[in-house]
Amino acid sequence: MVTSNTNMHIKDLPSILILLLAIQTAKACNPARRDANDRNPFTIGTDGPAPEATKGFALNHIGLLTTNLSAMKNFYGNILGMRNIFDAQVTAEYSVTYMGYAQGGRNGTGFQTGAEMAAAKNNMYGLLELVQFNVSDDRLIASTERTNTFGHVGLIVPDVVEAEKYLEAQGVGILKRVGEAVEDFTGPIPNSMGIGEFAGLHLAAKRALVKAQGLIGFEMFLMVTDPDGNVVEIQQQDL
Repeated sequence: MVTSNTNMHIKDLPSILILLLAIQTAKACNPARRDANDRNPFTIGTDGPAPEATKGFALNHIGLLTTNLSAMKNFYGNILGMRNIFDAQVTAEYSVTYMGYAQGGRNGTGFQTGAEMAAAKNNMYGLLELVQFNVSDDRLIASTERTNTFGHVGLIVPDVVEAEKYLEAQGVGILKRVGEAVEDFTGPIPNSMGIGEFAGLHLAAKRALVKAQGLIGFEMFLMVTDPDGNVVEIQQQDL
């Protein structure tokens, strides 16, 4: 359920949206908290233990190529709150930057300096690597412009409505607001989801997907873009 603190934040929203937020917050992408009458799109994994040789493996980071490093560092750092772990100037033209949320606790509750995070980098999760070749002639194409194998960066926040207000005030590009569904089959969000114009004329399949959005609470996600046009999908933390 939505806490009283969240209700205070969203008191200016229409009552129907408040109700939808309460319902979808409890159910979005959480198969254990869905109503019995809902068609459940989730199949819970039944994998056994991982192969012995992979014990201790963990997802450390994702990497984004950029030709606009300063803007990307500003967005993920000064706006989204990730901390700069280090910059490595490999050559005069090629640099590697690592960023991530402080992991001594939720961001801001367990402050760590860049030096402390760098020392722990190979034991941390969910980091972002920004790679720039600043003399490249290649034009990097975001998935919002042309469907490719990269979909989005996903964040969890304590209050998705407050996050929307904050990011909009920072001038961040809002692709989809909290409470809105995706109705179109062209444009940046469909492209990044693999159902846009490049997926062809499979309208029946696309319409079925539009109708099925509520099954995973997609309407209640906030979708924004970073300076390079990559989608950042923001979901409400479980309450």
